[in-house]
Amino acid sequence: MKLFGDIMIIRNIDDIREAARRLRKQRGLTQSQTAALIGYSRKWLSSFERGSSTPPIDMIIRLFVLLGSPLSLTDLQTTTTPNDLSGVIDIDEGL
Repeated sequence: MKLFGDIMIIRNIDDIREAARRLRKQRGLTQSQTAALIGYSRKWLSSFERGSSTPPIDMIIRLFVLLGSPLSLTDLQTTTTPNDLSGVIDIDEGL
Protein backbone atom coordinates (compact mmCIF):
# COMPACT_ATOMS: atom_id res chain seq x y z
CA MET A 1 0.00 0.00 0.00
CA LYS A 2 1.33 3.43 -0.92
CA LEU A 3 0.42 6.59 0.96
CA PHE A 4 0.20 10.00 -0.67
CA GLY A 5 -0.82 12.31 2.17
CA ASP A 6 -4.33 11.15 3.10
CA ILE A 7 -4.72 9.06 -0.07
CA MET A 8 -4.04 5.32 0.15
CA ILE A 9 -3.31 3.49 -3.09
CA ILE A 10 -4.62 -0.05 -2.69
CA ARG A 11 -3.55 -2.59 -5.28
CA ASN A 12 -4.43 -5.96 -3.73
CA ILE A 13 -6.25 -7.70 -0.87
CA ASP A 14 -3.23 -7.46 1.43
CA ASP A 15 -3.27 -3.68 0.99
CA ILE A 16 -6.98 -3.70 1.90
CA ARG A 17 -6.23 -5.66 5.07
CA GLU A 18 -3.43 -3.27 6.03
CA ALA A 19 -5.56 -0.21 5.31
CA ALA A 20 -8.51 -1.56 7.33
CA ARG A 21 -6.29 -2.36 10.32
CA ARG A 22 -4.56 1.03 10.10
CA LEU A 23 -7.87 2.93 9.90
CA ARG A 24 -9.37 0.93 12.77
CA LYS A 25 -6.40 1.71 14.99
CA GLN A 26 -6.34 5.39 13.95
CA ARG A 27 -9.99 5.63 15.02
CA GLY A 28 -9.10 4.08 18.38
CA LEU A 29 -11.39 1.09 17.84
CA THR A 30 -10.82 -2.43 19.04
CA GLN A 31 -11.53 -5.40 16.81
CA SER A 32 -14.61 -6.14 18.94
CA GLN A 33 -15.99 -2.62 18.53
CA THR A 34 -15.35 -2.58 14.80
CA ALA A 35 -16.84 -6.04 14.27
CA ALA A 36 -19.98 -4.99 16.15
CA LEU A 37 -20.35 -1.96 13.86
CA ILE A 38 -20.32 -4.09 10.73
CA GLY A 39 -22.33 -6.95 12.19
CA TYR A 40 -19.62 -9.60 12.28
CA SER A 41 -17.71 -11.28 15.10
CA ARG A 42 -14.35 -10.14 16.46
CA LYS A 43 -13.00 -13.55 15.45
CA TRP A 44 -14.02 -12.93 11.83
CA LEU A 45 -12.41 -9.46 11.79
CA SER A 46 -9.24 -10.85 13.32
CA SER A 47 -9.19 -13.58 10.69
CA PHE A 48 -9.64 -10.97 7.93
CA GLU A 49 -6.85 -8.74 9.27
CA ARG A 50 -4.49 -11.74 9.51
CA GLY A 51 -5.30 -12.91 5.99
CA SER A 52 -7.18 -16.07 6.90
CA SER A 53 -10.45 -14.97 5.28
CA THR A 54 -11.47 -12.77 2.38
CA PRO A 55 -14.82 -10.99 2.62
CA PRO A 56 -17.10 -10.11 -0.28
CA ILE A 57 -16.60 -6.66 -1.78
CA ASP A 58 -19.79 -5.28 -0.22
CA MET A 59 -18.41 -6.08 3.24
CA ILE A 60 -15.13 -4.34 2.42
CA ILE A 61 -17.00 -1.25 1.24
CA ARG A 62 -19.17 -1.27 4.37
CA LEU A 63 -16.12 -1.62 6.62
CA PHE A 64 -14.35 1.36 5.03
CA VAL A 65 -17.51 3.49 5.09
CA LEU A 66 -18.02 2.75 8.80
CA LEU A 67 -14.36 3.59 9.45
CA GLY A 68 -14.97 6.97 7.81
CA SER A 69 -12.73 6.46 4.82
CA PRO A 70 -14.15 7.41 1.43
CA LEU A 71 -13.58 4.88 -1.32
CA SER A 72 -12.95 5.63 -4.95
CA LEU A 73 -11.74 3.85 -8.04
CA THR A 74 -9.38 5.29 -10.58
CA ASP A 75 -7.34 4.01 -13.46
CA LEU A 76 -3.77 4.56 -12.27
CA GLN A 77 -2.55 4.19 -15.84
CA THR A 78 -4.28 7.46 -16.82
CA THR A 79 -4.02 9.34 -13.50
CA THR A 80 -0.80 11.33 -13.47
CA THR A 81 -0.73 12.22 -9.77
CA PRO A 82 -2.73 11.26 -6.69
CA ASN A 83 -4.21 14.77 -6.74
CA ASP A 84 -5.53 14.29 -10.29
CA LEU A 85 -8.98 13.03 -9.40
CA SER A 86 -10.62 13.53 -12.80
CA GLY A 87 -11.01 9.78 -13.36
CA VAL A 88 -12.20 8.90 -9.87
CA ILE A 89 -15.46 7.03 -9.29
CA ASP A 90 -16.91 7.09 -5.77
CA ILE A 91 -18.01 3.56 -4.91
CA ASP A 92 -19.36 4.28 -1.44
CA GLU A 93 -21.80 6.97 -2.53
CA GLY A 94 -25.25 6.34 -1.13
CA LEU A 95 -24.22 3.82 1.52
